[in-house]
Amino acid sequence: MPAEEITSLDDLEALRGDWTALCDRAPRATPFQRPEWLIPWWRAFQPGEPWVVAVRNPERLAALAPLLVYLKEGKRIVAFCGGGISDYCDVITGPEGEEEAVAALLDHLAARRERWDAGDFEPVPGDSPLLRATPDGLQVRTEPRDVCPGLDLPDRVEELREVVSTRQLANLRKYRRKAEALGELRLQTVDDRPWEELLDTLIDLHGARWSELGEAGMLGGEGLRAFHREAAAGFHARGCLGLYALCLDGNPLAALYGFREKDTFYCYMQGFDPERAKLSPGAMVVGAVIEDVIRQGAKRIDFLRGREAYKYAWGATDRETFRRTVIPKT
Repeated sequence: MPAEEITSLDDLEALRGDWTALCDRAPRATPFQRPEWLIPWWRAFQPGEPWVVAVRNPERLAALAPLLVYLKEGKRIVAFCGGGISDYCDVITGPEGEEEAVAALLDHLAARRERWDAGDFEPVPGDSPLLRATPDGLQVRTEPRDVCPGLDLPDRVEELREVVSTRQLANLRKYRRKAEALGELRLQTVDDRPWEELLDTLIDLHGARWSELGEAGMLGGEGLRAFHREAAAGFHARGCLGLYALCLDGNPLAALYGFREKDTFYCYMQGFDPERAKLSPGAMVVGAVIEDVIRQGAKRIDFLRGREAYKYAWGATDRETFRRTVIPKT
């Protein structure tokens, strides 16, 4: 399988069609490997030089490693694009011959030792073929990185009691009754309001919550906000943007931002009005989103990295991610 290198943003844009088709076929792809996520990331942050490696078979693109090279303490480090804000980083492979495709990618890295001094790949999901590969010419080390709790979902909302504790569901009903005693409680989606308005609501609520704690949160800089606006526009165009606002008499209590990929909903970020914290708006918006994605056919909700207690209250269990470091053999 021949490998080719893509080293400019213009060439990445030109690859978008084949890249998207590969993600559509890839059984393990997440939103964080899609061009809708990584191209805006490049535009917003430009942390190094693009060094994307593509492997093709006679018919089509077989694998893609969205990499970059940056300098750290005088060494050239090759790593995945999307670092810092991506909960999963990985090579993208089709369902057929993924072991061979990953081997071809690593063989290409080994053959281009003059380009880099060390590889640092994280956070890699536990089922990635990258973790199983043992390439010639490279020394590798694998260590635990983080966990991403998630919940396998039933086919119908009425069956949530089979996967979520009776106590959590009783609490959700109690929170809703308390809020409904004050006014009309309604979940708004991109079908009800423009996605731009919903994203602004999320940014405002997320910022208000973190400001109360004296921190900037995940959207503290204009670069981050610009990135998410471009990424959200791309995912919305594909029909897989999840933006929600839980409103009381039209006033937002909480908002949630995520993405749909195949049969999984990825719950990326949320925020709530700290002045209405006694109404438990965070729990209510998560509960409403879980119910909505079940109705849309989702089979799993992924709460992404972090061991926050609320995730386990919904019955989530951990999936590990890993860090794999690579250096050329001498």
